[in-house]
Amino acid sequence: GYTLQRPEEDRMLITKTELQNRICVLLGGIAAEEIVFGENSTGASNDLQRATDLARRMITEFGMSASLGRVHYSEGTRSPFLGTMERTGDHVHSEETVREIDVEIKRIVDRSYQSAHEILTQRRPAMEHLTKVLLEKEVMDATQIKEILDQYK
Repeated sequence: GYTLQRPEEDRMLITKTELQNRICVLLGGIAAEEIVFGENSTGASNDLQRATDLARRMITEFGMSASLGRVHYSEGTRSPFLGTMERTGDHVHSEETVREIDVEIKRIVDRSYQSAHEILTQRRPAMEHLTKVLLEKEVMDATQIKEILDQYK
């Protein structure tokens, strides 16, 4: 399915916690597949890519890593039109630093996946109810989702 996270207000600043929560949401589909079917499909590949890219930006652009510090590690420039990174081709970081960045990205993604998996496992009845309603209606808004979630507190 398709999930759209709309901001409640226009904002320029996003906290580390909010970014981590966004990654959890992106990995929710993968966690749900694992819980329900016991395996994953290729359906969530874009979500996985977006979660990984967001974790990478947290580390390399926003300085949100305790182990790597408050340093900008980006190796390219972001296209203002496409929002994609254009690599310069020059390696400006040591292999050790690149490895540390990769380890930190994996740590963020793994921790976010575990969090999403735990939440969905604990709230599986609500997840199944939401799934049933989505199969019938195909589209739900935040109010409808909140009503169902409130039934399973």
